[in-house]
Amino acid sequence: MKNLFIFLAFFTFSFALISCGKDGAGQPVAVGGDLPTNYIIISDGAFSPSSVAVVNGSSITFVNRSGTAKGIYSSDSVVINKQNIMDNTSYFFKKDTVGTINFKMAGKPSATGSIIFTP
Repeated sequence: MKNLFIFLAFFTFSFALISCGKDGAGQPVAVGGDLPTNYIIISDGAFSPSSVAVVNGSSITFVNRSGTAKGIYSSDSVVINKQNIMDNTSYFFKKDTVGTINFKMAGKPSATGSIIFTP
């Protein structure tokens, strides 16, 4: 019985060493929950796309391609309030909600957009 216990302990230890390699072999694969980001490009006077529908928990990355620093804010100025997104940089936004968030470009209130979060 003692020999069986030693054999099982050795086998378990050996299996653990083999499955814990540095290359990630034997590691669990991530499943779900890692939704890709959705991109909204900021140009000089508009957003592209101006409206995007995503599932709850998705992320939005605003990418500034306008040539100058830009700011964006939601209609309530609370949910999104990001000033000085420098040219060729981005702003990552994620909200765990359901509903529509309307936003505008600082200094250009006619440049508007919306994010529709669905369940």
